[in-house]
Amino acid sequence: MPISREAQNELNRRAAALGAISKHPSWPELEAEIERKIEKLQRAAMRIALSDEGADQRRLDTIRGTIAGLRWMIGVPTRAESTVERFVREQLEQEVEAA
Repeated sequence: MPISREAQNELNRRAAALGAISKHPSWPELEAEIERKIEKLQRAAMRIALSDEGADQRRLDTIRGTIAGLRWMIGVPTRAESTVERFVREQLEQEVEAA
């Protein structure tokens, strides 16, 4: 089902806004800080997994989920433009097929 022109414009606006975040001068600092946090969490996970008392799976799952969330957050701005462009291209292809 093709999207409306309004919806397409809104997607383009959001992609541009999210893409601009990754071009902000402070973005590399945020990425570096998040990478440091991920490394710290991975070290903590190793300590938990190698604990003499045995691994606490709940804590490990929490750490794994936190790392996944942090990686997702970093990826949103850098993938926003390509995701929306792909979506719009697919919509245009569907319109051509429907015509």
